[in-house]
Amino acid sequence: MEERDWQIIKTLYEQKNITKTARVLYMSQPTLTARIKQIEESLGTKLLYRGNKGITFTETGEYTVKFAEHILGEMQELRETITNMQEDVAGTLRIAAPSILARYFLPKLLGRFQDMYPKTKFDVQIAQSSDVISLASSLGIHFGFVRNDFDWREDERVLLTTNHVCAVAAQPFKLEDLPHMVRVDYDTDQYYQNLLDGWWHETFEDSPIIGTRVSNLDLCKEMVFNGLGYGILPSILIEEYPQLYSIPLVHKNGSKLERKTWLIYKKELLDLRLPKVFLEFVIDSDFNSFQRNH
Repeated sequence: MEERDWQIIKTLYEQKNITKTARVLYMSQPTLTARIKQIEESLGTKLLYRGNKGITFTETGEYTVKFAEHILGEMQELRETITNMQEDVAGTLRIAAPSILARYFLPKLLGRFQDMYPKTKFDVQIAQSSDVISLASSLGIHFGFVRNDFDWREDERVLLTTNHVCAVAAQPFKLEDLPHMVRVDYDTDQYYQNLLDGWWHETFEDSPIIGTRVSNLDLCKEMVFNGLGYGILPSILIEEYPQLYSIPLVHKNGSKLERKTWLIYKKELLDLRLPKVFLEFVIDSDFNSFQRNH
């Protein structure tokens, strides 16, 4: 079997759908279906069943998926090792980050890095901080950007920047007005939600009045900009909108409600030339200079 066959098995398991798998792998459905049959004949077993609700893997199929992931991981490690042996800094850097960091910082950061090392490429995944932690722990990525103070080893993380959290509205207001104002709320990771809920219950007795709920921070910001209510947003998200009114959230002791941005990694990956050079580049840079509106 070829490496492509192992990739087919892995992608089928991830997508649970022939049409989506064919699209991801840039194959026609008939070609993919025929190749699946050839793989099953080669292995002498039925790997999966197709039903109205998608694909179901057999017991031998589940085992084959794990083997495929192992083979593909070994191939990736081989390529990275060979790249590391070469003189030039080259290869693909695998990164994961929450959407706000990917949108506001990564384009300029990666652009500057590639200017210095033109033979580098990037594989960037968008994920919540908790999922970034899982990817970094399993060595599924070289580096993760997170916005939470997770329990990560001190010698395997770099503090990049600290931002504060604000209440934001299209019209002037005071913090004590918030319990009587309509709020635009959004889906976020549990750590950040607990942070916001903790501040609210520490500050007010009444529950917030949720008028609109949206799926992400950016959409919340646009709703606030158009007067649908106030939002609680990180300061980096509102610097492009000076016409909005914002007030930093503070604890009862007077300290601001803050979110730290970290770069996390595993030290064993620094044996590879590309991750080592990237880490040095980030440490030597002013992370805030990568923000898109600077």
